[in-house]
Amino acid sequence: MKMKGLIPLWDEYVADRARTNAVLSVNQPERAGSVFVCDAPWEGDCDFFNIVKDDGLYRMYYILKGPLFKGVYPGLMIGYAESKDGLHWVKPPLGIYEYNGSRDNNILLGPDSKELDYECNGLFVMKDPNPDCEKDAKYKALMNYYSNGRYNLRCLASEDGIHFREWRMIADQTTYAFDTLNVLSWDSQTKKYHCYIRTIHTKKKNAVYPDSNFAEEGGIRAVSVMESSDFVTWSEPVALDFSGKDDYPLYCACVSPYLYDDRYMIGFPVRYVERKAWTDNFDQLCGREFRIKRMENVIENGEPTLRHGTAITDCVFMFSRDHYHWYRFDEACLTPGPEQPYKWVYGDCYAAVGMIETPARFELEPNELSLYVEMYNWGNRPTELMRYVYRKDGFASYKAGYEAKTFQTKPFEMEGERLFINFRTSARGNVYAAVLDEGDRIIDGYESCELFGDTLEREIRFCQPLSALRGKTVKLRFTMRDAEIFSFTVG
Repeated sequence: MKMKGLIPLWDEYVADRARTNAVLSVNQPERAGSVFVCDAPWEGDCDFFNIVKDDGLYRMYYILKGPLFKGVYPGLMIGYAESKDGLHWVKPPLGIYEYNGSRDNNILLGPDSKELDYECNGLFVMKDPNPDCEKDAKYKALMNYYSNGRYNLRCLASEDGIHFREWRMIADQTTYAFDTLNVLSWDSQTKKYHCYIRTIHTKKKNAVYPDSNFAEEGGIRAVSVMESSDFVTWSEPVALDFSGKDDYPLYCACVSPYLYDDRYMIGFPVRYVERKAWTDNFDQLCGREFRIKRMENVIENGEPTLRHGTAITDCVFMFSRDHYHWYRFDEACLTPGPEQPYKWVYGDCYAAVGMIETPARFELEPNELSLYVEMYNWGNRPTELMRYVYRKDGFASYKAGYEAKTFQTKPFEMEGERLFINFRTSARGNVYAAVLDEGDRIIDGYESCELFGDTLEREIRFCQPLSALRGKTVKLRFTMRDAEIFSFTVG
């Protein structure tokens, strides 16, 4: 194994588990305030946000659904917003779609647009990084819709990210519902497109149509992936492989290339937890009246739905190096949070696709990595986007309490000349680094001084130059106390 560049420690691939007793655990981001409110008359209850980085501009696309409890939706529409820093967003008057007699709005598409079917409930936009893609299809908008008894997945295309046209069908079948934010990506290493979709499978992982009795048949909401080299012919969807972990329901893969290293795909899927009975805890849980109203007003198969009152969602973090095999942390990275009337419901913790590096909240500190999460989903009030922040590479980390612990890598071939660590300690805490030979002995001259502090990049200096080890098989060992390590970089 060769090792060079960024090595995030949430990737256990590099860890020698037999010689590591520091604990790897997922981190929850810090809540940093609301940055976007869907308070225009045509917005209201909004959903499925995705953000596209585009030459100094961030473009945001989202579904406009309107108030939930008016009996029926007024018709799903697509909204658009822009930002230069990820903190301040504007809704430009596009002049494209007429709403209540005016085109002074930020609506891209509406239910009577020829490009958008009424039943569409998700639209994902990607600026295609494939250097060979058609100029007039530089922006690809993936949408799902229902027509003539069949579920369909098709792609719109645009040259400017604003004006879209009908372009290409991806799937037309009854096997999958696609009723979520299906996601596209381009892999520059394999030269392939990947499409992440919502499917249902049985406990034997057979994809089945999500009809009314799928739950009784053991059906589980899942995320699958299919691939294409030409955006015309697609492989059959394959359920994401979590290496035998609990097979619980997941929605909305929220998958994107990692901002700092596109060798990794990261995801924040929504985890669906349905309790089958109304208990005393629901009577005491926040939002009792709202919860009951939801059950009465959301009709499935002609009947009010218990699950819209008893189901709750949160969010987990996962990553992959090949799109098919994923490491998933089962402890939630986002939870509904402190109880209030519109939380702890089916609809919590839906993250927007696309993370942004944003300016630090505090002077002289490093930039932050922002994740945007919907608030008040299905709440019969304006949806808001809440910003949550991570430190770089901070989705998970190896931790040690007051008692010293160790993290050690597998053997690898040294390619770099310098070593940096992203870590933090307490004032009394510390980290020591050492380079080992294949027999786990410290190589003379390659043991660091005491490291302490809180930084994204601390160079680890040894008495001997790392360049002298180039081409040799070595290991790294970090001994830590009251500290955590997020990543290291071999450069």
